[in-house]
Amino acid sequence: MFKPYMMKNVDMIIGDEATGPNFKCQVRGVKLNPEVSVQRTKTACPTGQYAAVDDPEWTAELTYLYGMDDGEGTVANVLADYLLAHAGEELPILFRPVSGGAGYSGTVLTIPGTIGGDYGSFSEQSVSLPMIGQPTPVAAV
Repeated sequence: MFKPYMMKNVDMIIGDEATGPNFKCQVRGVKLNPEVSVQRTKTACPTGQYAAVDDPEWTAELTYLYGMDDGEGTVANVLADYLLAHAGEELPILFRPVSGGAGYSGTVLTIPGTIGGDYGSFSEQSVSLPMIGQPTPVAAV
C-alpha cells in the first residue's frame, strides 16, 4: 500500500555521503525538479497527431535558512558559505525525505546561493542547482 512522505528529519548531503556536510538543519525544502521539453504537431489527417518528449534536465531546488555557526558544539557548515566556497564544482548529492530512509542521489553543479535577507525576519533563501544527468533512487540504510 502507498504511504506519502511527511518531510521531516531529512538528509540533505552535498559531497561524499560518509563525510560530506548534512544540511538537514538548514534546509526547509528540497525538490528534485525535471524540466522537460514537449514537442507536438498535428496534420490535417484525423490520425495525424504526433508528440515527443526530450530527455529531462534536472535541478535540485533547495530552500534554506541563511545563518552562521553558533560557536557551540560541532562546527556547523553554513549552506550559503559552502556553495560559495565550492562554486563551479560537480559534487555528489544525497537526499532522503526521511533520515535513513530511501532517497535519491546524483551530481550537482554547485552555484552560490543567496546571502542575506529581509530586516526583522528569518532569512529564508533558495537556490536551484543544475544536476548532471538525472537522480538515481537509493535504498534505505
